[in-house]
Amino acid sequence: MRYTTGILLLTLLCQSQLLAQSLSIPAESVPVEDALLKTIESTKVAAEVAGKLEKLLVVEGTQVQVDQPLGKIRDSAVNLQLERAKIGMATARKKQRSDIDLRLAEKRAAVAQNELQRAESANNRIRDTYAPKEVDRLRLVAESAALEVERAKYDREIFELDVMLAENEFRQAEELMARHQILSPVLGVVVAVNRRVGEWVEPGMELLQIVKIDRLRVEGFVSGAAANRNLLNSTAQVNVLRGDNEVMVEGRVVFVNPDANPINGQVRVYLEIDNTAGEFRPGMRVKADIRPHDPQAAPAPAVDKSAAIAPVPRNSAKP
Repeated sequence: MRYTTGILLLTLLCQSQLLAQSLSIPAESVPVEDALLKTIESTKVAAEVAGKLEKLLVVEGTQVQVDQPLGKIRDSAVNLQLERAKIGMATARKKQRSDIDLRLAEKRAAVAQNELQRAESANNRIRDTYAPKEVDRLRLVAESAALEVERAKYDREIFELDVMLAENEFRQAEELMARHQILSPVLGVVVAVNRRVGEWVEPGMELLQIVKIDRLRVEGFVSGAAANRNLLNSTAQVNVLRGDNEVMVEGRVVFVNPDANPINGQVRVYLEIDNTAGEFRPGMRVKADIRPHDPQAAPAPAVDKSAAIAPVPRNSAKP
């Protein structure tokens, strides 16, 4: 009986070890062939206005930040327009803040109204103290003074609109001035300078070319069978070959071409890696292995069923 129990325990232990081995087999990765580092974005900086190129602050190989000044197109005439717009805006604001005309019109209206009331009161006490013609004249003066008050209020509303118009002209001049400044639109490295200081440029004329290197693309190929698996957004182990050394970084699949090569059946894939430190350069050779979302585990080793439970004689348990 003890012998039978021992064999059963040994069999169960062997089966559990085989099951653990089958579960611990690593997932199959997908190798990327002919992988090469390339740039993701290349930006061509063009002139926005016509003029003479006055300054150029970068050369090939200069690393630039976003909105970093790269150069300037002569802006002397635009600077005068900006100053004129600034003065016009200050004048409009000063007129809008002044209420002298309104206060003067209100005082004239009050005086004219008082004169009319005195004349009418005098005629009420003593008939024809003021001739009707004089009363009519005083009434016209009072009404005219009241209209002058309304005109002064209307003028203040117009002055507010003049301020808005002057501010708009000033912003237009500022925007035109800004277009004469050549700024970097991206973070990257200048790889080409196509114009020199002193040359005349036109709107749309290419001045510089900047490549973005904070993130790089790994371009390569996988087999058609591997492309049928869920590779998009999968992580990948990327080894960048730098001389005799390899630097390992984490990558991510961002594109799987829906078309396959009709000759060898391979499919183009794009991976992206982080290069914020700037240690990698486009053109470097790399090795990459993609870890798909749907890993296909290696088949579990076969279990010898004949060795699972051996037949035990009935008299084997006897001493």
